[in-house]
Amino acid sequence: MANDERRKNLRHSLSIMVYMTKVEDDGEKIPVEVLDVSRTGIGFYSPKELENGTVYQADITIWTGDRIHAFIEIVRVQQKEEGAIYGGIFVGMPESDWSRIRVYETYQEMGD
Repeated sequence: MANDERRKNLRHSLSIMVYMTKVEDDGEKIPVEVLDVSRTGIGFYSPKELENGTVYQADITIWTGDRIHAFIEIVRVQQKEEGAIYGGIFVGMPESDWSRIRVYETYQEMGD
């Protein structure tokens, strides 16, 4: 998977539904399906077209049950028949939230 090799941080599967809203207009709640998460970003599916380069916000419940309020800038869009797969980077994530993801990554690495 050449795409995985370009990533700075390993992504871990996380299958949850969240609602994203565009930061600029804070209006419509867009349902998306989270596919994976890393310290620096997120992969997700959306049947609704989202804008590349735009920042959205969402509350993401991670593996530990902790909820992280995240700002996500869309940096990759891969079109599919049923919708699109998006890649986003976390923007301005506090160190405490980043650390919660890192703890899970460390736990997963120890299990491998």
